[in-house]
Amino acid sequence: MPLPTGFEQARLEIEGTGASTTIECWFNPTQYSIAKTNSWSKETMAGQSLPTTQFTGGSPRQLTTDLLFDDSPDGDVSVVTTQLLTMMEVDKDFGKSAKNDGRPPKLQLCWGSYRSFWAVCTSLTVQFTMFKANGTPIRATATISLMQAEEELGSSRKTVARPQNPTTRSDTRLRAHVIRDGDTLQSIAFQHYGDPTDWRRIAEYNGIDDPLRLRRSSTLSIPLEGTA
Repeated sequence: MPLPTGFEQARLEIEGTGASTTIECWFNPTQYSIAKTNSWSKETMAGQSLPTTQFTGGSPRQLTTDLLFDDSPDGDVSVVTTQLLTMMEVDKDFGKSAKNDGRPPKLQLCWGSYRSFWAVCTSLTVQFTMFKANGTPIRATATISLMQAEEELGSSRKTVARPQNPTTRSDTRLRAHVIRDGDTLQSIAFQHYGDPTDWRRIAEYNGIDDPLRLRRSSTLSIPLEGTA
């Protein structure tokens, strides 16, 4: 049966040290939820009914959704569920030092023009609900919980640390950015500076002569302050 006009298939984009991996959602989610919590402390005072509150920090956003995989009557959903379970395993290619042998990859939920924040998967539950006579699973539901790991693209709030004294103003503060499919210098500048026209600053700092040729999975240094 042909897909309806304008239909977009949701997918999970998995971070990779080489080519990125995509897991297609066989059925689009019927819903997903995004939660954000902040922490506040309260100090009670004698003679006052309302305590004094103070903001103590924010928590990353959390995205939760259920994905259905149905390959009845004669298929096998274990191929895609194995992909999901594998993305929870440690990948040593992401290791940074002898003390950090690796980590699981980051991922995004993408659906049409929507791209979630880059996140880490904190919880994955796969429930098999239908089987062939020989025990092969043909239907499964995957419940995925994602925790924000990077600033969301387009966020107007910047996380550049403020200098504590005049001597720190001459220091260059850097952030690393791993190039992914679809990245341009303009989109990277918008993500880190909130201004796509500031892409030349990144190009000059990294010695990029051709802004149209960015090598996927390579890392750019993003100067945050102390540079022109």
